[in-house]
Amino acid sequence: MPQTVVVGVDGSDESVRALRWAANQVREVGGIVHAAMVWHQPVQFGYRLPTPDSELEDRARKSLDAAVDKIKGEFPAVDLRARLIRGHVVDEMVGLSKQADILVVGNKGHGAFTGMLVGSVALKLVHHAACPVVVVR
Repeated sequence: MPQTVVVGVDGSDESVRALRWAANQVREVGGIVHAAMVWHQPVQFGYRLPTPDSELEDRARKSLDAAVDKIKGEFPAVDLRARLIRGHVVDEMVGLSKQADILVVGNKGHGAFTGMLVGSVALKLVHHAACPVVVVR
């Protein structure tokens, strides 16, 4: 049965491995892979940092495109679509999970504490997603 697979991509090696896992899964069973990157304007000590939104969005787009292009090269027959979303990563991924058969994430991404077995975002998604979650190590 064809599947809708959503993959959380943040540009880390772990997220690229998760995207590769999802592409392989869809190659086997059919369906669509949505590579989703969520970006936001960081806030530190209650203040927005001085980086313009357009620059942050551009950086996120380039990182997402690089990950998607790499996996498309390995899995040219897989329907792989990039989705760039502004928002809070956990909220947005939980929302996407309501439309997915499987949600796939890497075990750690950018910002994870060194030595953690599962990143904080992955752990939250395991507990709150509306579909099964695969955490790729």
